[in-house]
This record gives sequence, C-alpha cells and structure tokens, in this order.
Amino acid sequence: MEEQTQFDYETKTWGGHQVDISPAYLGALRLKYCLDDVAEVSGSLLEVGCGAGGMAKAIARYRPDLSVTGCDISLAAIREARTHTTDVRFELGNTYELPYRNEAFNAVVMFDVLEHVDDPAKALNEMARVIPSDGLLHLYVPCEGALHTIHGALARIGWMPKEQYGGHIQRFVARDVVRMLERSGFQIAHERWSGHLVNQIVDAAYFTALSIRGHNVPTSIEGHIATAKPSVGVEALRLAKTAVAATSYYESAWFPWLPGLGIHVTGKKI
Repeated sequence: MEEQTQFDYETKTWGGHQVDISPAYLGALRLKYCLDDVAEVSGSLLEVGCGAGGMAKAIARYRPDLSVTGCDISLAAIREARTHTTDVRFELGNTYELPYRNEAFNAVVMFDVLEHVDDPAKALNEMARVIPSDGLLHLYVPCEGALHTIHGALARIGWMPKEQYGGHIQRFVARDVVRMLERSGFQIAHERWSGHLVNQIVDAAYFTALSIRGHNVPTSIEGHIATAKPSVGVEALRLAKTAVAATSYYESAWFPWLPGLGIHVTGKKI
C-alpha cells in the first residue's frame, strides 16, 4: 500500500488469509476475474500492493506456470507474506518507484489499492513502465464516489470512516478509472462490476462500527478468523462471513454488467 500521512500500514495489514475462487471467500470474484483475464498470459506477473500475500499466493496456486511476484510498501505485510513456504517472491516496493526494470512483467495486477494513493495517475504510469506492449494490467477499484453506491450517497452527508480506518483517500467513479488507464497507454479489454447491495450494506456497517468503536483493528475479518483461537464467537463470525461472501458473490456474478461498488477492469498496453 502507498504511504500517506493519515493511515499507518505497518499496524494494519490486509490479505494474509487464504483466497480461493470458492464463493465462501470474500475475495473469490476478484480472483476469478483476474484468472479469467490473465488466462493467456505467460511468463511473469506482478501484484502491486500485495499486502500479506494471500492473492498473489492464490494466483500462483492456480497458475503454477507463472512466475509471480508481490510487492508492497508495508514491511509488516511483506514479513507476514514471507512466513509460509511459497513460490511467490515478495519484496518491498513503492507504487511510484517500483524496483523493477522496464517491461519486466507480462502482466501486473492490483486489488483495492488505487484508492489508497494520493497520485493514482502517477501509480498507473509506473505500472505501465514495467509492462511491455500487449502486456496486461488488471485492476479492482472501489468506486466510492458514485451516487449509485451506498458509500457515495453517505459521503455526501459527511460519512468518512473508510478514510480513517481503511486508508481510502480517493472516491472514484468508474469513468475516471477508465480514463486514467487510457491516458497511461492502455486499451480497455474487459470491464465487470461487483460489490452490489449486500456487500455494500455490510461494508458500510463494518466501517461505521469501527468509527463508533473509536479505534482500528489490526487485520481484516477473514484475517481475524484465520488467526483467532477457536471459540463459539469465532465460529459464529465465520458462518456469518461465509453467508455474506456467498450472497455477495452470486448477486455480483449474476449481474456483472450492473454497476456496483467496485469495477474490475483490464487494459492491454498499446
């Protein structure tokens, strides 16, 4: 994740839990759409803003033919990503100055990161630098500035807990994401939506609860479930998370053309 003054990415990390295409996982559609769009990619793939590495490891598990690298600005996240044996290489890397040569990767992917950076166009240009012509850039970006979303509507009345407790400093609308990709030298190949009604309600409720609580938590819900000691409360949380994940998966998988909270977009470098 990119550094910025109002959020500490060393004290809260994301993405250390397992990710799978099973609807029981909150990241299932992100992984599925990514795998679909990079199906013809060979060689090397980079995940920028990989957090603690769950998604990069999942991509490598489904695509063992690819050489997968993950980079993140958080030392705590990279240390966690490296804790288990994996074929994925994890490295510290700033989105604005990736530590790789020009055209080093055949594809670059990024999930839930662009909304964290204060200069998204600069970040996209830097990712374009490490991709050759005809290489792919695949993004998932929340569009929390759109009025068709609960988040966009709440933002109009001053609701801002995702900035304080999630580091979301950008409120995009889809057309702005697409335009930035095109200005960075990409031709749009695929667009899909996810994060429809149930996902939005639960997400808004979660961050509102954090705001009422008054201080952050060190990991995501799935991260907490994966590391907490077994108990009745943890099992109830796991069942609730699975129900929300499955409902969110199907309501979005059935209507990928219907605008939701976030856009999955893939561009081919011209």
